[in-house]
Amino acid sequence: MAKKTNSKNKKKKTTNNKKVVNNKKIIEKNISNNKNSFVIKCIVIVLVILLLVYLLTVYITKNSTDSVTKEKKENTTIQSDEILLGTSFKQTDKEYLVLFYNVDTDINSTYYTLKSDYEAKEDALPIYYVNLASKLNSDCISTESNEDATNASELKINDTTLIKFTNNEISEYIVGGEAISEYLQ
Repeated sequence: MAKKTNSKNKKKKTTNNKKVVNNKKIIEKNISNNKNSFVIKCIVIVLVILLLVYLLTVYITKNSTDSVTKEKKENTTIQSDEILLGTSFKQTDKEYLVLFYNVDTDINSTYYTLKSDYEAKEDALPIYYVNLASKLNSDCISTESNEDATNASELKINDTTLIKFTNNEISEYIVGGEAISEYLQ
């Protein structure tokens, strides 16, 4: 009987060993699946975070460039009527006016309004302006004026001045805000 018990025990041990081996395989598969699942979850989370960062960046960039573009559109104007002192004797028009004034200190809106009102007239001559506040135009600023200048290097301005040019020569020379205001009206 002892042999039967031993053979039964061996069968039980073998069956138990098979069950243990099968259980170990199942546990290893579960652990392996859990590891794979964890890796996949991590990859998905990283991708979602990257997508959110990308979308946020696109949104912020679009909004900031839209506002910059709007500002540029509102502030961008081509000032073909602003000229440099050196070109005041060289305009292509037969007759034209050049207003010399300091944009920083003179009453800019007053001259702008006068200029706009004058340009609205039918018989208005082209009117340009020279900004005396610019370093490029500062050579002509003086304590005395020179109404007989024949070129830009001889031109001297001591106050807000409007000069009428005919055939690129000075034909009228008006000094002072009130005189200029009267002339343009």
